[in-house]
Amino acid sequence: MLKCLPWIYTLKDLYKRIKMGLRGIGSFIKYSMFLFNAIILVAGCALVGFGIYTKTSSAGVTKFSSILGSNLLPTISLVLIITGAVIILLSFLGCCGAIKEVKCMLLMFFFLLLLIFLAFLVGGILLYAFQDKIEDTTLNQLRHQLLESYGTDGEESVTEAWDSMQKLFKCCGVSGDVNSSDSWAIYKLASAWFAGQSVMTAQQTEYVPVSCCKDPENTPNVTKCQGVVDKRSIPVIGPPVIDKNQLNDQLYTEGCYTSLRNMITGNLNVLIGVGVGIAVAMILGMVFSICLCRKIKNDDDYYDECD
Repeated sequence: MLKCLPWIYTLKDLYKRIKMGLRGIGSFIKYSMFLFNAIILVAGCALVGFGIYTKTSSAGVTKFSSILGSNLLPTISLVLIITGAVIILLSFLGCCGAIKEVKCMLLMFFFLLLLIFLAFLVGGILLYAFQDKIEDTTLNQLRHQLLESYGTDGEESVTEAWDSMQKLFKCCGVSGDVNSSDSWAIYKLASAWFAGQSVMTAQQTEYVPVSCCKDPENTPNVTKCQGVVDKRSIPVIGPPVIDKNQLNDQLYTEGCYTSLRNMITGNLNVLIGVGVGIAVAMILGMVFSICLCRKIKNDDDYYDECD
């Protein structure tokens, strides 16, 4: 039976352990943990940076806050900054705990990652359970902003946001397809923008804004798109569209919410893959941290026997 080495050899073993650290599977777990946390450190810094950008920038994504509510974007920005800060702290604990072999840091890393994983899981469940309510609330907010604020004095931010969204997603109005009264037709049916146009001849009435047009730089195409010239097709007539001759090849006819939802649905497999990848990475991080803790403990027990 193997006996503990004499005291002088035990010191030599201890020196080798300090110099070389964990070996074998322990060394693999250790450096895998370090690499894993180095990657999520970059992700955390990116989240903090993007959160600060959305909170301070007056361009780009900030325009959409005027459509979905003035408090939405500051809330999202704050969540991004806090989440990024937590991820940075998490990666610090994981990196230091792994490379320095500090069990308390590894345990803190495990419990923080477990909390984030549970929050991730609960958030996904709540999003699925209340998707109809979220959709109704979003649609009502979009309709309200378009009908009451688009194109009116003092609401330039709402107008710019809608124009940007319609150009970006190649859409017009709120939701639905070409035969919906909630897509392109919502402008002429109920919007303050349409009602507020100067009373001119029918030839000069604009039925949809320029941002609903496929070729906004070409004047003849814009006049056709807005229904200024051709009175035999949409947006002047309809909905519904009775035959294909009433279609307007210069007008976006799908609502923006529908367009965005279709884009998400079309990339659903990618989104699910990303979500599953994040969940698997979290689970691996927790497994690695526990395995590394146990490996450190086992090595400590071995050297304690030789005291």
